Amino acid sequence: MMTSRSRQYGVALVAALILMTSIVFILGNIFYRHQISVAQSTLTMHQNQAYFLALSAESWAKQLLDEDADESAFDHYNELWSQAIPAMPVDGGLINGCISDMQSRFNLNSLVKYTNATQLMSAINSENNSHATVWNNILRLKEIPPDQSRLETIIDWIDKDSSTIGTSGAEQEIYESMRPPRMIADSQIVQPSELAEVMGYNLIEVQQLMPLITALPIALKTKPNQIEPHAININTAADELLLAMGGDFDMIFRDAVINNRPFEQIKDFYDKLAFELGYPEDNIKQRWPEDLIAIATQFFELYLEVTLGEARIEVRSIIMRRFNADSVILSRSMTTVPASTDKNSASALLGKILGKESDDEAENNFDEEQVVPACIMIGA
Repeated sequence: MMTSRSRQYGVALVAALILMTSIVFILGNIFYRHQISVAQSTLTMHQNQAYFLALSAESWAKQLLDEDADESAFDHYNELWSQAIPAMPVDGGLINGCISDMQSRFNLNSLVKYTNATQLMSAINSENNSHATVWNNILRLKEIPPDQSRLETIIDWIDKDSSTIGTSGAEQEIYESMRPPRMIADSQIVQPSELAEVMGYNLIEVQQLMPLITALPIALKTKPNQIEPHAININTAADELLLAMGGDFDMIFRDAVINNRPFEQIKDFYDKLAFELGYPEDNIKQRWPEDLIAIATQFFELYLEVTLGEARIEVRSIIMRRFNADSVILSRSMTTVPASTDKNSASALLGKILGKESDDEAENNFDEEQVVPACIMIGA
């Protein structure tokens, strides 16, 4: 009887332990799910707040660009807009960023001005510089073999017709025969990376070209069917792009621009270049026409990083500055990044993957007296 009673006590004790374990497990699961729910709600709230903070900073950047346009008719890297946005503390986080000049790069859509093979060949063979010759020079600088087909395939990609501009062009029937097949845009390029979709360009080449290219919308002139390509701002253009724009006078052109910028008027640029090269000013104007050269910028890219609690978002906005009117946002992209991610380590890893230099190596390659864009300095 004592043994039977002991066994009953043992079974009851085991049952009690199992019950307590089940209760603890259930309560722990409820608590865990509650913690997850609270964390998710907090993260969502922080992300929403970070987004609205980014919109406020975006508005401030637009106002800054508008005020700059009122004060001066030329743009350069000594102006306030080009300085890195100071880390502005907010309740529980930080905002920082920078504004970059999109017309300091070569606009792929500027090639849409060439509407036939004769016009394109004339531009390539002329001693005067043009968007076609500058593109070929960029390819040479990047050790990418330039040829007419590389120009024609870009033009066929962005023009609206279905006929090739020349014998080396490519329209929809050629893209359909690729493996895998793809659809030709027949419209202006939206992102510079889109160049990798164009026949004749591979991903590695496009990665090499990315620091020097952009994709800006081309507007029609007041005259019918006459297209105005956006010129390159020589006050902000990088050394490599200046070499490409110089043509046969590559290094002389680059040094003349760097040593004398910022230019407040186009005439100042022509006067200085005529003096440096010893050519008449009319000849200089023909060699570097005004549809290629600019001293002011209309398109800017705003980079913002907002950290708030456990949320971090990166925002890139394309701003079109309109003179005598308020600036407008053409596009906005937002990327959510975990706040625990180390931006510097992530950038370094990406740099290794793409074969890019580290931030320290890139900074060492700049002349100490040269003004470095803020977005390059902060690694944006």
